[in-house]
Amino acid sequence: MDYEQFKAEYKQVFDAIDGDRPSADFAPDVARLKALAATIEDPANRRSAENRIATIEDVLSYGDGPPLSPAMAQAIRVHAAASAAGGTPQERIARAEAGMAEIGRIAEAAGPGEEASIMNMNESLYMLVLALEPESE
Repeated sequence: MDYEQFKAEYKQVFDAIDGDRPSADFAPDVARLKALAATIEDPANRRSAENRIATIEDVLSYGDGPPLSPAMAQAIRVHAAASAAGGTPQERIARAEAGMAEIGRIAEAAGPGEEASIMNMNESLYMLVLALEPESE
């Protein structure tokens, strides 16, 4: 399977997660994505696909508690895009920094009960930027 095709399939599943459907409804989709990821020839792309699937599984695990707010769902989508593995170190740094700024805007607009939780997503993006900076030189 071509990685770009996988990303299109992944995006359809990820965008369908909105908190209205039970997590169990997505089990066939996750299984299908795992099967597709296993057919990706390039090891780096296959790892990236597996990481994307793990993101979906993490989001779906929230389904055991209260439903995600629209702000939290949006922040999770931004974080997933900002932490994607494709591109040069400079491109990845720029994407992570843009994601941090967007997550900051989302957190600011969210209610006080969610602001800190949403802002915490920036920590992993910041760590990614620090890890990539030596590679970008």
